Amino acid sequence: MLTTILVILTALVTDTARTDLFLSGQFGQGTQVLEGRQTAGFAVEARSVYDINPVSRVFGEASYTWQDCKQMRGVDNADYRMIAPYWTMDTVGGDMRRETYYFRGGYRMLKNHILWHAALQFRAEQSYRMRDPRAKNKVSDLRVEASIGYQWNKYALSLMGYGGRYKQNNEIRFYSELGETTIYHMANDTEPYARFSSNNKQSYYSGYRAGAGLQLLPTTGFMAGVQYDWFTFTKELTINTQVPIVRLNSHTVSAQFGYVAQRWRLHGTAGMELKRGEQYIYGDNSNNYYQLLLVTQNYSKNYIFANIYGDYRLPLPIGDMLFVGIANYDQFLQHWTEQVQIRYTFPIKNRYSWFVAPQAALHQYDHAQAWQIILATGLTF
Repeated sequence: MLTTILVILTALVTDTARTDLFLSGQFGQGTQVLEGRQTAGFAVEARSVYDINPVSRVFGEASYTWQDCKQMRGVDNADYRMIAPYWTMDTVGGDMRRETYYFRGGYRMLKNHILWHAALQFRAEQSYRMRDPRAKNKVSDLRVEASIGYQWNKYALSLMGYGGRYKQNNEIRFYSELGETTIYHMANDTEPYARFSSNNKQSYYSGYRAGAGLQLLPTTGFMAGVQYDWFTFTKELTINTQVPIVRLNSHTVSAQFGYVAQRWRLHGTAGMELKRGEQYIYGDNSNNYYQLLLVTQNYSKNYIFANIYGDYRLPLPIGDMLFVGIANYDQFLQHWTEQVQIRYTFPIKNRYSWFVAPQAALHQYDHAQAWQIILATGLTF
């Protein structure tokens, strides 16, 4: 999360107003069983930072992403990492396609050393299968954020907060005459909720999120930050009425430290995620009314994560090269990722430039490896 906050606040303190338009394509092996044996897709994205006057700035970005994952097994949900372990699952699996629409825009003002901003972010996603069991997910993820800070010399210190609403509708359909497979609604990471795991094909995830962070960002010099994030949701089954079966509270704390120079920057993030889950226990069912007996904690696990990011910009006689290296570790997925990118930008005319950016990633697990290739190209001005 701090890496995301870094990108957000860097756009607030940087002196460069610019626009990027680019197209990228992705192909590779699935990073784990939950994402299938092979993935492919493309993305179209636009980003812009525009200075209205010396003190006011507007910024925004929008993107569309399409992805096809082959031979997925198990989880039928979108955002499986975020809602884990309360998935909807089956034993058949199949190919899954995803379409994601993303928008973020906001306003920033820097006057008399006071720096503040407000922004709105929205993500909509649908994922679906074309064969039984035909999972269909619709995600709506809205977030509002704001920050206030103080800038002096080459540093800016900002306090940021945000809040948001999360929804996911999960539905599974069968059209084959050969019958239906059992649908499992997980009560923890190893066992389904036996009472409701049969033919309940519709579920609804209703969640909220909030967070706050303190970030020290330089034009050149040391950077540092701390961040706290809270996310909660309730999973409900649609059985004529909405019946909640589980609830998750996730608390994430993280810290960041690094250095920014004129041509390079290096920073690292480390943190811990605390997941606490509860199960709803019901008595007899009468006319589709389930009598709630108690709510008991049935899941409690902590996960650490870390990443290191570095880049170096090399000016050339024509254009420049940007070298990027990223390493990530996620204990929940039990997986390391090493990623490298080279971006070459060359001028076309006036302030317009074209860039190409090949990228390769290697995912390592305890007993497996997977690779992915991404190629992006676009226009910057």
